[in-house]
Amino acid sequence: MINFIIRTIIYLIFIILQFVLPKYMPFDTWIIYPNFILMFILYTALNKGIMEGQITGFVYGLTWDILSTNIFGVRALSFTIVGYLFGFFNKKLNKKQPITQISLIAVGLVITQLVMYIVYMITYSTDDIFVQKFELSFSILANVFVNLLLTPIIFKIFLFIEERIHRCKI
Repeated sequence: MINFIIRTIIYLIFIILQFVLPKYMPFDTWIIYPNFILMFILYTALNKGIMEGQITGFVYGLTWDILSTNIFGVRALSFTIVGYLFGFFNKKLNKKQPITQISLIAVGLVITQLVMYIVYMITYSTDDIFVQKFELSFSILANVFVNLLLTPIIFKIFLFIEERIHRCKI
């Protein structure tokens, strides 16, 4: 029961961080924000495995879809794919190395952006196809850079929280 309560609190914190923090960031031209949700999905998939990773990805992606104006289901699909793929590396990689974390978050960002871009290409309207390409090309690079810098720090915070939770159970 305590595990469920802690997971719910973490869930609410990340949803608030993901949707409130970008509104107060100083970047007006591009949409640049740390993708805390993707980092948590990656962390969960690497530490808990395939099933936990894809369930976490689906739940967070579905929540993002409900709270945003994007095409419904695109984040749920992309985050589920990322959670599933990174769940394969559960016991095969050293999860505590920053290089591993940075590499995997870069791949995760590319996968999510690629899935979203493919869905947008399939469902595009002829009025804004050029605007979409322009926004994607600049915002992807900036988002990747911000997320790569923050990933090792966020992973250390996740590890600290998980160790504290594990100590409280014993």
